Amino acid sequence: MSLIFDSIYLTASLLGSPYLLFKILTSERYRSGLNQRFGIITERVSNKPGIWVHGASVGEVITAKSIIERIDEEFPEWETFISTTTNTGFSVAERNFPDKTVFYFPLDLSWITKKVIRRTKPDCILLIELEIWPNFLISAYKKNIPVIIVNGRISNRSLMAYRAISYISKDFRNSLTSEMNTYCARTEIDAQRFRDLGIPGKQVFVTGTMKYDNIPTHIDENISRELANSFRIKDNDIVLIGGSTHEGEEEILIRVFKRLNETFPNLRLIIAPRHIERTGDVSRLIEKMDFIPVLKTQLEVSNYNWQNTKKEIILIDTVGDLGKIYSLANYVFVGKSLVPSGGQNMMEPAGLGKPVIFGPHTFNFKEEADLLLKNNAARMVETEEELFKTIEFFIKNPDAAKEMGLKAQKVVSGKRGATEKNIEIIRNILKTKCSGRVPARIGTRPRQNDVGLANDGDGLAGG
Repeated sequence: MSLIFDSIYLTASLLGSPYLLFKILTSERYRSGLNQRFGIITERVSNKPGIWVHGASVGEVITAKSIIERIDEEFPEWETFISTTTNTGFSVAERNFPDKTVFYFPLDLSWITKKVIRRTKPDCILLIELEIWPNFLISAYKKNIPVIIVNGRISNRSLMAYRAISYISKDFRNSLTSEMNTYCARTEIDAQRFRDLGIPGKQVFVTGTMKYDNIPTHIDENISRELANSFRIKDNDIVLIGGSTHEGEEEILIRVFKRLNETFPNLRLIIAPRHIERTGDVSRLIEKMDFIPVLKTQLEVSNYNWQNTKKEIILIDTVGDLGKIYSLANYVFVGKSLVPSGGQNMMEPAGLGKPVIFGPHTFNFKEEADLLLKNNAARMVETEEELFKTIEFFIKNPDAAKEMGLKAQKVVSGKRGATEKNIEIIRNILKTKCSGRVPARIGTRPRQNDVGLANDGDGLAGG
């Protein structure tokens, strides 16, 4: 039955081949890790039993961090290795797990998923959120490998899609409902949707949202001070950060900044585009609007010749630094929300106690947006004018801004604890379901020369 999915994927690829070829030729984002995506990876040679952890992008990789750290602490005889789908996720994974193997998730073609599973030899697979790919799940099922979904979420649209796939593929239905699998859902709604797919209730747990456990509520003062010095931010400056912005939003932010700067000349603007490959476009936009772009990488490698700080806008062109940079903010606008693109994670600045502003298009982060708004811990704006008036209000009423930031931080702190619930379930699975799979290796201390995936020059990155 895997042939069904292979046929669908290949047909879609053929129909979209001109577009895909164009993207591969013009975008590093699409070229990254092509060999690994096609299953060209080396064989894992460690004697340790293995746990394959997969997080699609930056958010999922960061969510996985606390779980991986706890597994390493409690089960040192196991080896964890990490896959991701996006190039930004890959960069963040390498940065967070410098001593581990990191690679790109394979394309969901049956012969590729079989090959990668055969070469990595996982004894358990841990998927963050909803990374259920039919051929991959079927390949794991046929190898009798337990699959654990943590921070599990499933939309009504995904529920209907998986139901349809289950109807046409018995293999997929069996792999989805296998007694080897465990589903740790974020909410009772997600849990019920998993059960509606035919997954036995005893395999479904509500453990909460793990992402809150990884959100810092404090950044080391030395780090913040070093960033402030690098960005030439003074004690009396007011800092507005546009985080994870999308095309169309930078122009709005710059216009708002220009208007506010006439009344508040100590206002500074930092822009962090969601995709750093847009840095050139955003830089040209800043110049077109009569401001001076200052790239973070410029400040890191040379003594930048500051010209006029009232005209200079700092542009973040690095990956994985935004969480620390938020510590400099007085106010944060979280992007991909004034344009209909689904929003970005507004809980990072909220955790640091920053007043958070976002647009109306937050369908990818509906739970988080609703939670903040319900607790008067964020502001939603519909238009450029509303954004201007909201920031102006905060500047004129710093106590109100501070109060909202503290409410946001309290919301984040109150949602912690999901990691511990997930670890308890994972602990039981590793001690029961997985113990019979690797009796010779569990409990065996690793040898000094144990390594992850052998490097034979095929381009596999990581530890």
